[in-house]
Amino acid sequence: MAIRDTSIDPRLLESAAKHFRQNGFLGAQLSKICKDAGVTTGAVYKRYKGKEELFEAVVKNTVDSMNDILESANMVKPSELSDEELVNAWVNTEEITKVWYQRMLEMKDGLELILKCSDGTKFSHFHDEWLDKMSDIDYAYLKEMQDRGIADKTVTKLEMHVMVSAMWQLYSEPIIHGMSDEEVEHHCRVAGRLFNWAAAIGINKKYLK
Repeated sequence: MAIRDTSIDPRLLESAAKHFRQNGFLGAQLSKICKDAGVTTGAVYKRYKGKEELFEAVVKNTVDSMNDILESANMVKPSELSDEELVNAWVNTEEITKVWYQRMLEMKDGLELILKCSDGTKFSHFHDEWLDKMSDIDYAYLKEMQDRGIADKTVTKLEMHVMVSAMWQLYSEPIIHGMSDEEVEHHCRVAGRLFNWAAAIGINKKYLK
């Protein structure tokens, strides 16, 4: 029985990530990916159906992590949260921003590929679809707060989507532009001051400490 050469896989994925990042999915050439990895195209096709499946393998951990975020968020039912827990989900924006940046920094390489290099793959609209789902979750929180009289500003579902998308831009732009960790930390403070969810959705002052 032939023994699979497992040393090929990390070399191939590393080379693929480099070429996708430099040239985008459409511009990357499988032959050059293989040459840099020191493998034959035959070795690739034993593992993947083609270039798109190879791209999928490169971004898999990031896609899984982002889907895990959605799955975890969906497990929480706003109706089962206390008033304080609901309010805390929208305030302390700087701290929340830091948490999100940390998550995104952990996914930095894969996010860069999805955001900048995925045209021509099934992931070209992945972040848009992810944002749709996340904004639906946030809107459910808002509706629960409105039903309890905690928040009194009228915010439509479309407006919520636009605001969540704006927040996504705040989180993703530092990664796209290659900010250092120190620059990201400073950006968190700036973004925390910029985005005041309590005011945007009209949280009653009696719920704010």
